[in-house]
Amino acid sequence: MINEMNKKPMELWELETFLDKAIHENKTVINLSHRGLTIVTGRLQRANSAHALLLNHNKLLMAPSELCSLPNLTELVLDNNMLTMFPSGIGCLSKLQVLSASHNPLVVLPDELANLSSLQCLWLINCQLASLPPSLGRLKKLEKLGLRNNELHCLPEELCRIQHLTWLNLDDNRLKELPLKIGSWKELVYLNLNSNCFDEVPVTLQEIPSLVSLHMRNNKIKSLPDDTIVALSFIKYLDIRDNGIHTRPQQWKGLDFIIVGSEEQHEQENYLTYT
Repeated sequence: MINEMNKKPMELWELETFLDKAIHENKTVINLSHRGLTIVTGRLQRANSAHALLLNHNKLLMAPSELCSLPNLTELVLDNNMLTMFPSGIGCLSKLQVLSASHNPLVVLPDELANLSSLQCLWLINCQLASLPPSLGRLKKLEKLGLRNNELHCLPEELCRIQHLTWLNLDDNRLKELPLKIGSWKELVYLNLNSNCFDEVPVTLQEIPSLVSLHMRNNKIKSLPDDTIVALSFIKYLDIRDNGIHTRPQQWKGLDFIIVGSEEQHEQENYLTYT
């Protein structure tokens, strides 16, 4: 099998031939990933049958504006390029359900993303984001939001308006606190706050009774008060490894849903259990 990294970049004439064939055959998936592309030609706007457009792992400095003219697009993947912005008009993609633009130096997000009225999954991992626009709170159908490995210091209160959010990953940011109205996330099941700057497990999470899995490894948590444990007793999994709590207190006997210590210690315990 040829290594993707060693593939020869697609020539412009090859790209146009590829797109002409996809258009002629009414292809619903246009896969242009791993092609070494620096530009995409205007032919793309004629791909009206496309439901999925994959442009990941290329060398694009700007996403082609022509993609904003694809009326049936439901999935757009732009990961691992060199994008610094989204194309103007992206908010016109009224049927888009999945947008992934991870591993691009976007730095900021346009308010226009809030016009993606059908969006259910948004992946923005490692995009050098220092803040989020409050307008994201208008993404009423959003269910999954991935923001791992950014530079976020706080979250806008408006984010709590996304009432159907079930999965939120904020791993590896600089957060110290959560928005005040997190109780509006009534369907949230998974929350990852690993590698942030929390000095306590937020007791306000008790306002999210749907929460099953809470990850808070590698923060600055020194203790877990009994009243916090009681308030969050409905959670099935609470991971606070790699904080200041190295051993399980005697009064935690039976509270197996709380994971403490370190990753190395946990792996060693698992090894001893299964050998």
